[in-house]
Amino acid sequence: MVWVILAIIPFFLMNNAFIITILTLVGIYTIASMGLNIIMGYSGQISIGHAAFMSIGAYTSTLLVMNYNVPIVFSILAGGVVAFLFGLLIGFPALRLSGFYLAIATMGFVVAIEQLMSSLESVTGGHAGIRSIPFEHVWNSDVEKYLLVLAFAFICYVFMNRMMHAKTGRAWMAIRENEIAASVVGINTAKYKVLAFAIGSMMAGIAGALYAHVIGYIAPSDFGLSKSLDLLAISVIGGMASVDGPLYGSLIYVAMPFLFSRTHVSMSIVFGIILIFVVMFMPLGISYYLYKFRINYLNRIVAFFKRGRKPYGDFVETSFGKMHYIKRGSGEIPILLIHGNFASARFFEPFLKKLPAGYTAYCPDLPNFGYSSEMPGDVEIDKYAQGVEEYVKAMGLKDFILIGHSLGGAVAMAYAIRNPDKVRRLILIDSAPVDGMDLAEESHKLLNMYRYNPQIIKSALMFNAPTYTNEKFFDVITSDALRIAPKAFVGNAVALSSYDYTEKVKELKIPVDIVYGDKDVLISSEEMKRTAEAFPNGKLVMIKDVGHSSIIESPDEIVKLLQHRE
Repeated sequence: MVWVILAIIPFFLMNNAFIITILTLVGIYTIASMGLNIIMGYSGQISIGHAAFMSIGAYTSTLLVMNYNVPIVFSILAGGVVAFLFGLLIGFPALRLSGFYLAIATMGFVVAIEQLMSSLESVTGGHAGIRSIPFEHVWNSDVEKYLLVLAFAFICYVFMNRMMHAKTGRAWMAIRENEIAASVVGINTAKYKVLAFAIGSMMAGIAGALYAHVIGYIAPSDFGLSKSLDLLAISVIGGMASVDGPLYGSLIYVAMPFLFSRTHVSMSIVFGIILIFVVMFMPLGISYYLYKFRINYLNRIVAFFKRGRKPYGDFVETSFGKMHYIKRGSGEIPILLIHGNFASARFFEPFLKKLPAGYTAYCPDLPNFGYSSEMPGDVEIDKYAQGVEEYVKAMGLKDFILIGHSLGGAVAMAYAIRNPDKVRRLILIDSAPVDGMDLAEESHKLLNMYRYNPQIIKSALMFNAPTYTNEKFFDVITSDALRIAPKAFVGNAVALSSYDYTEKVKELKIPVDIVYGDKDVLISSEEMKRTAEAFPNGKLVMIKDVGHSSIIESPDEIVKLLQHRE
């Protein structure tokens, strides 16, 4: 959304060259800060010479355009490539250095580059620099410059965002947290550290090239040590290890001089005060606290409109309130399906479409979920089983097949233990293990962020079902997930860590199938094997090439399994 707004702005301000120029500079410093964020924020290396790579990119692009008539876009890319190569040259020696020593080395590099550009007077213009750097334009030079910078900034943003969620980004963050541990698990630390320097330098080179053509004048002093310190301040203020941080930091850095331009206040003092304030009270940077504000407050409005408001099934009365459910089929064999966390009865719809004749499926929303009432007291697996008991009684079910997915698997085990005479067969699909899950307390704060964030919930659901690509389906489940009782977001994690049915399931004589996907990242194969071994009649079934949602990723396999023992 931010990028769309930035793209539209110039068409409303075409006659205001001042504001467009400010926004253009914001874009340039955003790109440069992205590069520094990769080096320092994500890979954990220290660089105080980042402006040197801006200088390399600026002079490369300028000389290519003025001496060889290379088109501006290609010259900018060339500036990035040359800076990339210099980043490699610096990156390899830097492998022997860390901390304070690396900081001194990079500081020496920026000083050396400034002196080099000053001494090459015949090529770079020396201290006087190069003037009248061209910029071809068709209709409005200021707007075109801005859109060119914005296009490069957006491409760098997308590139950086995707990289942080890929193998490379994960490797950088592992190195940042503990280089020795990263090396032990097989990460080529030397490769990834050099790559971080090279890519970060490339972005700085692109930013420098854009700066040259936007301003139309460059000199060695434009890219000295003070500029490197400015870029460092931008990264700290915006937020290290944040994809959005460079934009916020650049906005403050560029806008502040103009806000105080008519006062006698020194900008160094103002910027210094801001930096001290951020370090003391917002150590993670502005981007983190803006994100937190959006999650805690603004997203509540989005969540309200995205949550489904009209029940799609029927209700039965229980001692704790209403229980919502859907029913499919009209066969003689009843099936009771219990959904997992961040889900609802509708989670089973892809499977229900494959439901063979001869079966009737009953799918309730567990208490605290979907359109069912909130259950009083603390969240417990046994309490969920109690809710299922009341539902079974209200529906008059007996001798049924019980299927539980994920958290629903733990609930299904608890119900079967309490009511062994009611269940003819138990199928646990990608289930929580028989002895509970070890969910660290550190994750509880993160779980609270799910409460008002549809995008996080949807992303988590899609991540756990990598082969099921129907986005509309996940939109539906997300709208139901937003109705989860607030206490259950963390409460479910606590409940999943607070049971052990290993001894109790030994009394169950019914057939039990423990099904899991070989790509499941939440439940390990060892946990599933341990669960299967705990049941006297447990059978382990692995489905290839599916994740944590086998029942919707591979419904045909579940149907085959269902019919196999019937």
